[in-house]
Amino acid sequence: MTEDSKDPDIQDVMREEKSRGKRRVDTGALQLARKRMESLREALKSKTEREFVDAMRELGLADDPEKLREALKI
Repeated sequence: MTEDSKDPDIQDVMREEKSRGKRRVDTGALQLARKRMESLREALKSKTEREFVDAMRELGLADDPEKLREALKI
């Protein structure tokens, strides 16, 4: 494979082409999920609890105090 095939946009096009005649792939949803996973990885790399809580709030995952407590246990 060439370096271009590692580009997320090219991978999306390749995935759509492979799925012709099958259920349509929602590339927008895949990109959103990929972006959320990257944001979550960054939150998990936080050095302090405060940075982690701020990152969780940006993701919208700190609105429920019970869920936030569970996340802080990790």
